[in-house]
Amino acid sequence: MPTVSPVRLAIMLGTLVALGPLAIDTYLPALPTMADDFGVAVHRIELSVSVYVLGVALGQWLGGPLSDHFGRKPVAYVGLSVFIVASLAITVCSQVGWLYGLRVLQALGGGATVVIAAASVRDHFNGREAARVLTSVGLVLLLAPLVAPAVGAFLLHLAGWQSIFVMLAGYAVLVALMLRFAMPSVAPQVAEEPLRHRMFAAYGRVLRQRRAMGFILANGLIFSAMFTFITDAAFLYIEYFGIDEARFPLYFGANVVAMLGLNRLNVLLLRRFDSAAIMAVAVVLQSLAALTLLLLTLSGYLTLWTTVPLIMVVAGMAALAIPNALASFLAFFERDSGAATGLNGCLQFLMAGLIGSGLGLIHNGTPLPMTALMAASAVGGMLCFFLLAREKPGLRQ
Repeated sequence: MPTVSPVRLAIMLGTLVALGPLAIDTYLPALPTMADDFGVAVHRIELSVSVYVLGVALGQWLGGPLSDHFGRKPVAYVGLSVFIVASLAITVCSQVGWLYGLRVLQALGGGATVVIAAASVRDHFNGREAARVLTSVGLVLLLAPLVAPAVGAFLLHLAGWQSIFVMLAGYAVLVALMLRFAMPSVAPQVAEEPLRHRMFAAYGRVLRQRRAMGFILANGLIFSAMFTFITDAAFLYIEYFGIDEARFPLYFGANVVAMLGLNRLNVLLLRRFDSAAIMAVAVVLQSLAALTLLLLTLSGYLTLWTTVPLIMVVAGMAALAIPNALASFLAFFERDSGAATGLNGCLQFLMAGLIGSGLGLIHNGTPLPMTALMAASAVGGMLCFFLLAREKPGLRQ
């Protein structure tokens, strides 16, 4: 029987997972200012977003099975400590190379921390109840990118970009206190084999489950389509369309409003449809929106007022698909939920980070690289879902 209410667990885990978008979205308005301070082009600073995501991939790969072995909380405490130290070190960084290295360290800690969230849901719930809890976690999580750019813009003008990273360190301290005093503990699984053997064996079991890997790969590419926009959002709105920094959070926040709406719709849809059926619609709509963005870019008809609603669809469909993907693949794993979550997070952020890094390398001062990579990611996610994961989706009886 569950030892914690779904609402309470969702709020706590949403607060925990919000560490990730806060570490990315809060400093987006500061990217041009940071580029001036470091004396580099803005796309060089944008690479620090992708570098962070790659570090999160490694942190989740390590943190998932470690949390199965040592317990969720101990792994989170270590990860938060690393995150705090790296965040504070960034405030005294003066070279872009050091910024990249510290962002990787910050991401290792953050990734090892947030990976425990989905595994913690699997510790207490399964099936449709797990999908509802994960959707509620997503609701709390979505509040972070809604307010993060506004908070970042305020701190930027109040005390400079360094204050943003001081705030991130302070938030991590609050998360550690929440884990210590409010989060229920679950005993780690007892295993006789050495940890390194257990890690490889657990990942092997996950990789051999074809349908689960279909959900995991689709989830990673769906996220990558949205993350490609996040990486280039400052360039797209501030530099290409000429939106000033104070108005940037409004345009960026429109996507989060769409994600919040689709998140709530998912709760209603789960009363009648299974997760795979909902995800099927989401991946098709995301692909159509991303392809439309690409065609408008190629034809020269891309405007601010066509871009905003189409990106809202891309982001909204990600919010609809991701919790259903998580619930779907976790249903295959009772023993290895931490490893499954770790592999999902690793591949999700690895793919997003590589695609975001590629965007920085091929950036040509137009939206074409962004829209091309968004379309490729969305279509790739749709293919992974229909070719590997889907199996007779439909109404739940």
